[in-house]
Amino acid sequence: MKETVYVFGHQNPDSDSICAAISYAHLKNQLDPQRHHMPIALKEVNKETAYILKHFGVEPPPVVEHLKLQVTDINLTPAKVVKEMDSIRKVLEAITGETGRSIPVVDQDERLIGLVSISDIMPTYLGQCSSNFLKDSKTPFVNLIQELDLKLVSGTIKEEYVSGRVYLSSDVYPDKVLEKEDLVLCDAQELAHLFETKDTILQAGYFIVGNVRDPEDLLTWQDHRHVLLSSELKVYELVKKISQTIPVSTMVKKDGLEYFVTYETLEDVQENIVTSKHHHFPVVDEWGYIQGMLSKSNLVDVNRKKAILVDHNERGQSIQGIDDLHILEIIDHHRVADVMTMAPLYFRVEPVGCTCTLVARMYEEQGVEIPRQIAGLLLSAIISDTLLFKSPTCTPLDKATAEKLAPIAGVDTRYYGMHMITEGSSLEEKSPEELLHYDMKQFMFGPYRVRVSQINTGDFDGFYKVYPGVLAYMEDFCRQDGLNLWVFMVTDVVVGGTELIVAGDSAWIAENAFRMKPKEKSIFLYDVFSRKKQVVPQLMNAAKL
Repeated sequence: MKETVYVFGHQNPDSDSICAAISYAHLKNQLDPQRHHMPIALKEVNKETAYILKHFGVEPPPVVEHLKLQVTDINLTPAKVVKEMDSIRKVLEAITGETGRSIPVVDQDERLIGLVSISDIMPTYLGQCSSNFLKDSKTPFVNLIQELDLKLVSGTIKEEYVSGRVYLSSDVYPDKVLEKEDLVLCDAQELAHLFETKDTILQAGYFIVGNVRDPEDLLTWQDHRHVLLSSELKVYELVKKISQTIPVSTMVKKDGLEYFVTYETLEDVQENIVTSKHHHFPVVDEWGYIQGMLSKSNLVDVNRKKAILVDHNERGQSIQGIDDLHILEIIDHHRVADVMTMAPLYFRVEPVGCTCTLVARMYEEQGVEIPRQIAGLLLSAIISDTLLFKSPTCTPLDKATAEKLAPIAGVDTRYYGMHMITEGSSLEEKSPEELLHYDMKQFMFGPYRVRVSQINTGDFDGFYKVYPGVLAYMEDFCRQDGLNLWVFMVTDVVVGGTELIVAGDSAWIAENAFRMKPKEKSIFLYDVFSRKKQVVPQLMNAAKL
């Protein structure tokens, strides 16, 4: 099986983040076929990205909420298991030598049902006095045949389980009433006497005859009413061993069973192990099939998931569990932030308007042909991130790359771009929460916690209808969460600027940055399109005043 490398963008995926993940994973699969590079999304794709993917016939990447270390990443100890209908002798033999002196028990479909230990088995193993013990424990006839080394002399065993009582011939008095399901232990001499005297003991249906070298010696006594079984074991040995044929199912501990599932996180496992009185735990998959055994010593032997980050390099914008990952590469166009790695990596950050510009360039550098679908995704992301080349973050390389991709994708850049932005920008049908988290990033400006959200639209009229609800949501959130400042950018490439909405007890930062009047809740900024170049730096500088 190929090793999986996850390729993903930031927590609030925009078109660049999703398209870069898909396109770069495709490139890496061409260059490194020994691994499976899997694009994923940290949340559902937004409306614009959904339009892009549908237009070019590409499936959205699966949503993965976290990549924390899980039980499935641990190198588990192989598990020896027994089945619930195995005899206690067979189970006791399997437990011998096992760490912890216990063993997982599975049902006939191989799913975990519990644990059994030596202390659970020993009382039964040492003997059984009740004549009903095989019946009560639902012992399979096959257990008797295997453990007592029985050979069928005559008759047919029609029942799967022993359903009668067990007697020694010497313990049954002439007036004792036996049933056809009952089983009698005797030797050949006792059997002969029973048949000769036609004792009432012959009402029993099964006879196990001990100390028989040649089963054919018993053919004289074959009778269609009875099942004759022979064994080379002496009768006293049969008596000693017959209790060991009981299935272990009656002794399995099911209540309070402690086990782990492969999808559980290492963090949760460690918490549970610390508080448990046990030292070894079965591990099952999500269907209940056992995968191995886990102990404290296994927790240090883990296989870290491998990942490639695109369109971000900040821990706060990345996936849950990023500290557990082995990051192989980072491809980005933002400022270098605070992602820490355990080993050297390929790190490519360039001051261009879109990560997909870098990805397209890497196809060219590696001599890998760009398929139409991938060209469409790359072009769409460039259009989105540069706002049809109007954003100040747009570079000549972004424009030149888009010009190369458009013929491959089979679209007219301006016509397709305007349609794409319009399709993804209807605002009336969205809740304030959806609008504000559509493309939201968090920052720390010294002691101030700040959020800057942005949405690109061609539907300013629709936005003014939802504006009161959006502002109320922002103010409530800042008050309840203790967020100092929330800035919402509503950008319209047709109108040619951005409406800036502000909330929070540190709104003075935005007021100073953009010369807003005190207590003013919004302002329109002509020719402002870029959060990265035109908004965040101004807010950072104003916060220092």
